Amino acid sequence: MSELDDRPAIAGLLALYCERLDEYDIDAVAALFTEDCVTDYGPGRGGPVTGRAAVRDRIAAGQAQFRRTHHQLGQSRVIHHAADPDRATAITYVTAAHEEWDGSRWRAHLRYVDELRREGGSWLIARRRVLAALVDGRPEIVWNWVPRRPQEPQDDRPPT
Repeated sequence: MSELDDRPAIAGLLALYCERLDEYDIDAVAALFTEDCVTDYGPGRGGPVTGRAAVRDRIAAGQAQFRRTHHQLGQSRVIHHAADPDRATAITYVTAAHEEWDGSRWRAHLRYVDELRREGGSWLIARRRVLAALVDGRPEIVWNWVPRRPQEPQDDRPPT
């Protein structure tokens, strides 16, 4: 398989994750990860978790907090590992909307930073780190944030 052939399969994997998550099909979500996977959705969403079974349990507990969710993918950049055609990295923008059981809603603008591995002809998520860029409505959740360089003061900006 060529790198060009892999891109649709990787995009399909990432889309399937969102579909199954929003459907609350937790076993199908877990099946998209390698057995030895590692995830980190941030300190306020369970922190680092290792192994498919533990990731499944963490996702199940996290998603049980919501009546509904909607995960929308944006741009995704896939980088193949030159030394290993069965490994790739993907950085994918995500907007995740959540409806709590009490009807309140909030939204997170995220990046999934994934290390992917092809096993048995299928791409799976081997490592996932979630970085928050902007979160609307849940300031108490502790996130891993997208790193930003310090900004230079500008003359036309109002003082803070």
